[in-house]
Amino acid sequence: MAFRLSSAILLAALVAAPAYAAPTTTTKVDIAAFDPDKDGTIDLKEALAAGSAAFDKLDPDKDGTLDAKELKGRVSEADLKKLDPDNDGTLDKKEYLAAVEAQFKAANPDNDGTIDAKELASPAGSALVNLIR
Repeated sequence: MAFRLSSAILLAALVAAPAYAAPTTTTKVDIAAFDPDKDGTIDLKEALAAGSAAFDKLDPDKDGTLDAKELKGRVSEADLKKLDPDNDGTLDKKEYLAAVEAQFKAANPDNDGTIDAKELASPAGSALVNLIR
């Protein structure tokens, strides 16, 4: 119960003010890289699958957590603190995927449950790509 409440509070805070580090260069992102069903959009399931794969790739020591160095600028130090409810200075996969979900919601202003190419090109979409690439 306590984890659900803290997760809900965390998610609400992130959706209200997502500020993940966006890529410093503007490059056109091919939506197909995150769209295995090839429908031209990314749904939450696809975003979470890509986020899970990104987490695994970023965790070279396979300890199940990502510290600031392993995150490679994908989240700011301030956001790392917000995303880290247990205050251990790292994100485990559940915490990382909560960030992906929050950023997905921020990148989906029409709330249709999918991210299209236009939404992916937005600042919130770029921040999502930064988490799932």
